Amino acid sequence: MKWTVLIIALMMLLCTNAFGQMNPYSTTATGGAPTPITPSSAESLGLQAPTDVITSQQAPSAQESTQTLMSASQDAAYASAPAALRATATNPVYNKMIVPTGSYAPNSLYISYAPRTVASCNLYANLPLWMKTSSTGNIWFYEWYPSGMLDTNYAGFVNYPGWYKRWFFADTPGWHILQYYCNGWSNYAYIYVSGPGSYWVNPNPSPDPMPYPYPYWDSPITYTYPPTGHTYYSYKWTTTYGK
Repeated sequence: MKWTVLIIALMMLLCTNAFGQMNPYSTTATGGAPTPITPSSAESLGLQAPTDVITSQQAPSAQESTQTLMSASQDAAYASAPAALRATATNPVYNKMIVPTGSYAPNSLYISYAPRTVASCNLYANLPLWMKTSSTGNIWFYEWYPSGMLDTNYAGFVNYPGWYKRWFFADTPGWHILQYYCNGWSNYAYIYVSGPGSYWVNPNPSPDPMPYPYPYWDSPITYTYPPTGHTYYSYKWTTTYGK
C-alpha cells in the first residue's frame, strides 16, 4: 500500500511540474524594447480557433510594404470588415479584450477589422492590424510564435494619438499572440494560422526565407513577404525580387 501511495504522489508531482511549464512564452525583448508581461496561452484562456477563417486576398500595396506603420482612421478600421463577416464584427467571442495581468492597457489592437481581437487565417495570409494609441511616443510591436519565441520590432514614433495600421504575415501554423507598447501596453490579439506541419519561416531572414515546398492548396500559391516586398512561388521554389 505504501508503494502505491508513493507512486501516486510521484506521478502527481510530475504532472504538476509539467503543467507549470505549459506557458513557455519568452519575455526577452530586443533593441531596448520594454519587457512585456508573459501572455496567457490561447488554450489556458479557453479560446477556440474561429471557424470563419479569414481568407481575404488582402495584401499590402507597394507603398505599404515598405512601411512598418501607417496612419489610419477609425472609420477605415471598422469599415474593413468583409461583407460576409459583418455579422461577426460584433461577436463578443471574437472581440475579447484580453489585457496583461495586473497591468493597465490604454492602447487597443485589432485584427483584420475593429473591434476583432481573435481570428483565424490561412498560412501565408496577410492581415491588416489596426492600432488605436492613447498618446504619442515610440511604438514597439511584439509577436509570440507558437514555439514561445518572441519577435520584437520597433515600429516607429507617432507624434499624436489616434489610429494606425500595420500588417501581419502568417508564416507559421499555430497560435500567434500580438501586442504593442506606446507609453503603455495594448491588449493581446490572438491569431490562429491554419497550415501543414510545425515548421517556421524566419521573420528576420538571412538572406531570404524559403516557402514550404508543398502547398496545402490544390493549385500553386504565391505570397509576398511584407518587410522585403519579395514574392515567393511555393510550387516552383523560385523567388522574384520586387513586385
